[in-house]
Amino acid sequence: MEIRLFNNLSRQKELFKPIDPNLVRFYSCGPTTYNFLHVGNARALVVADLFHRTLKALGYNVKFVRNYTDVDDKILEAARTRGIHPKEHADEFIRECAKDMDYLGMLPATATPTVSETMPEIIQMIQDLIKNGYAYTVKKENGAEEVLYNVPKFAEYGKLSRVQLDSLQHGIRVESDKEKKNPSDFVLWKPAKPEEGWSWDSPWGKGRPGWHIECSAMAKKHLGKTIDLHHGGVDLMFPHHENEIAQSEAANGCPFCNNWAHNEFLNFGSEKMSKSLGNVVTIRDFVNKYSGHVLRQILLSVHYRSKLDWTEDSITKAIGEVERIHEFALALETVDAKIVDDQKETDEVKKAVEQIKAELANDFNVPGALGVFFGVIKDFNRHSKEGASAAYLKAAMDVAELMEHATGLVHQNPKEVLASLNLARKNLSGAGSNSSEEEIEKLIAERKEARATKNWGRSDEIRNRLNELGVVVKDNPDGTATWTYKV
Repeated sequence: MEIRLFNNLSRQKELFKPIDPNLVRFYSCGPTTYNFLHVGNARALVVADLFHRTLKALGYNVKFVRNYTDVDDKILEAARTRGIHPKEHADEFIRECAKDMDYLGMLPATATPTVSETMPEIIQMIQDLIKNGYAYTVKKENGAEEVLYNVPKFAEYGKLSRVQLDSLQHGIRVESDKEKKNPSDFVLWKPAKPEEGWSWDSPWGKGRPGWHIECSAMAKKHLGKTIDLHHGGVDLMFPHHENEIAQSEAANGCPFCNNWAHNEFLNFGSEKMSKSLGNVVTIRDFVNKYSGHVLRQILLSVHYRSKLDWTEDSITKAIGEVERIHEFALALETVDAKIVDDQKETDEVKKAVEQIKAELANDFNVPGALGVFFGVIKDFNRHSKEGASAAYLKAAMDVAELMEHATGLVHQNPKEVLASLNLARKNLSGAGSNSSEEEIEKLIAERKEARATKNWGRSDEIRNRLNELGVVVKDNPDGTATWTYKV
């Protein structure tokens, strides 16, 4: 199915056309492995995973590369503080990042290169830039050489971010230096400092790469000189992605990437999440309280190009949606088909598969796809009570399977997901902190016995106690009772 993608290079929605019809070359900027990831990082990770999944679900073969930045000032500082080698620190948090990605239900990338293992390619690309006249060396006070990119030499600089050179605001990692030919020039290779504890030999002496060159080299190594799709957070558009373009096109003599997609920020209320605001929530902390399924639901509930406001209400809403989806998935596993004439209803559900695909093909519109999906769930809940045919159930299963593969919002073990939601509700409400599930189950069993013997006084006492524990009891028509924590 054809996809229309909002391309930030042109600032408009375009027909997505891979260079090779049989292969999509896709690169996404991955995390810097100096600490545990926060939920803002999670949005970029899940959006990249959405692109990967949807492209595959719509029939494309995808080579997806997501890097780990394991050479960075923050890593060096953290390792020095801990008294260990920077690689040991970085590798530890690569493993922790991988765990978080599993919690978020992400498909494995085709390749996950690191900066440290790509050093020969990084050095070669810097040499190519010097050879082509786009980079130059400067002598530092200690005699070491630094390599800088000559930004004005690249005539198309600013074509992605629309930044004008004469009003250029430097990125946080771009240092002003009197030895630069131009204030906008940025570092490709920096000399080693003895206290950093990690450096590589190069034609310019021992040192390490600047921030931007790493992704240019890793993308070329694994995907070739020109790629189809590049993704990252909107904060990376300038200077990181702009500098990637300048480096890659100057070194390779051809276009770097044909389509650029950026996800918007995750905000706490009206403010961008940042450590300085004291409102950082790590993926690990959130998953331990509410589960990865709830986090993924929150992150995909809003279109990737829209800002996502983080509130307790968004958590409550996501818990309800995850429950609704997986009660449907569980019912599909247990409901019996009946001989009924429901061809009209079956045809409507079959249409939903194409409607969901159409929404996803429209710039990965998951909220639109979810709207269709919840419509199918609503119809199923009504129709299955009256009796559903095997054809109808098969059509509904096809919808669930498509949503599973294309969005990752349907899990293969719905019982496991549903079981995790009680803990999520308990932690969100803060209620029931002094109770255990065993105590609650015991009280519900006592209440059932009291109701059976018409001991209504005792039944009311137990209900009041459950209410104190933050528990809501639902009496079902078949005489059973189910419970959940109220939020």
